[in-house]
Amino acid sequence: MKIIKDKQGNAALFAIVIILCLILLFTVASEYLRLQIIASGVRDALQSSVIAVATENYDEVYNGLREGYSGGYQLNEMDRWVERVDSGAVLMKLSDKLGLIGGNKYAGGYLEYRLYDLDIQINNAPFAMSDNNNRFEAEAWVTLLVPLSFGWEHLPPMEIRLKVNAGYSPKF
Repeated sequence: MKIIKDKQGNAALFAIVIILCLILLFTVASEYLRLQIIASGVRDALQSSVIAVATENYDEVYNGLREGYSGGYQLNEMDRWVERVDSGAVLMKLSDKLGLIGGNKYAGGYLEYRLYDLDIQINNAPFAMSDNNNRFEAEAWVTLLVPLSFGWEHLPPMEIRLKVNAGYSPKF
């Protein structure tokens, strides 16, 4: 009972608790920043890849542009306009930019993040419209899974669906 009533050393215990709380807050904040940086980098790389696909479609879009439209159409053998766009190789461009191996990014032998479920949609501008509000657009969605380094694998990984789009708008 005498040990419990003794007040010596209480400040040392209180200082240790405060330091441990500060370390915990610092690790949570640094993990949050790590997740934000990874998500931002993947989103930027996906955006760049989708822009490359939209740019690669310039030759399909150009045919309609001469007539005043920005859609990807081409005149076929039967003198009919048909839609002509391609989705390109977004996953290949994305893998090259991020250094992915089978959709996974490794750092120091450990999985840093995984990309999967890539969907690409090319939205062609309507043919022969009188207004110029619609444009040729490429949209892409990818699921990003990042294992947390905080929580000693007791917390589930961060899993988000990223969406980016890029488009071509006529100047005139």
